[in-house]
Formats: sequence, structure tokens, C-alpha cells
Amino acid sequence: MRIKWTLPVVFCLVPWGFLCAQEPSCGQIASMARMARARSNTELIADELNAGKNYRAQVVFAALHFELDPANKHAAEALLILIPKDDAQHLVWMTFGDSLCDAEPIENMKSLGRLGERLSRDLARATLLVPEKMRAYVSYASTAVQDPHNDYAEQMRTVCRANHTGFTKAIEAMPEKDRTWFVGHIFNPVGCRTLAFPEAD
Repeated sequence: MRIKWTLPVVFCLVPWGFLCAQEPSCGQIASMARMARARSNTELIADELNAGKNYRAQVVFAALHFELDPANKHAAEALLILIPKDDAQHLVWMTFGDSLCDAEPIENMKSLGRLGERLSRDLARATLLVPEKMRAYVSYASTAVQDPHNDYAEQMRTVCRANHTGFTKAIEAMPEKDRTWFVGHIFNPVGCRTLAFPEAD
């Protein structure tokens, strides 16, 4: 498990820091950890309000909701909508297993860390249910694999094999420079071959 920092962490979303979003409180982090351990939607919803409306809480809720109901297209779409769109959101996805609060119980860190490790798999399964989000799913790969422990490219094999036409079209829609890097370093759709493998912990 990677441990990088303790709250508060402030993400500046625009130049010069005019608009910044502070990370959730310790109480909210604890609620998210309980959400990550939920065994039913009833348990999940019970802690949703206490977790706040921040981006990290939204991802936790959407991921667990989809895992608990993996045939639900609405749940799949709700998760895919949360694919990171900027560096601040991507950093949230990279730090689920990190220490996010002073005196945070190891159990909570592990719960959120395991959820973070499942996100690549969850996105792959969700994309198969909602192929309209294929371009966003494929585009995020270049950012996701910046985390050397992320298995995003490996999980893409499932999507490539199940919906090869849609997967290939999404790659072809990329700008030429991005497409060349993707096919040469991340994933080759010919034979659905993973090129970017995660490092061992």
C-alpha cells in the first residue's frame, strides 16, 4: 500500500489558485471507507450523505453502486461519467490507498485502497454496458498508466475482445500523435495486446 501524504491537500483547478477544492474531512473519509465496504445498496446509501458531495465520494458511491448491481446500465453510466477530466481528478483516483487523514485506521485505508485497485476493472465492465462512453474510456488510458501500479491497459483486453469494432473506432478518433503513442506503448488493438503492464508492488 502506498502512503504519500496526510490531509489537508488542496487542489488548484485553475491557474494561480483562484479556485481551489479542498480534500474531504476526516469524518467524510471514514464514511467513504464504510461505503467501500458496503454489502448492499442500503448500507451504501446510509453513508452517502455523511461522505459529502466531493468528487472522491462520488467515485466511491458510483463504483460500489455498480459493483453491487453490475447489470445496471444507469449505474455503469454514472461511473463512466466520473472518468477523470483533469489532473486533480486523476490524482484522486491515484490516491485511494494513501493516508488521507490524521490517525486514519489501517482498515479504512485498505478498504479505499482495494476499491481504487478495482476501478480499472469496473470501468472496463461499465464500458461494455455503455459503449457510447468508449471514447472517454480509451482516452483515459494514457493518463491512467502514468501510475506504474495501474492495470488499466490489462483490463482493456476485455473491452477490446468483446467490442473490437467500437474499441478500434475510439482509437482511430484520437489525434494522430496520441493514437501513435497509444498503439505503440499502451495497447495494440491488433490481437488485443497489452503493452503497458503494471509494476509489481
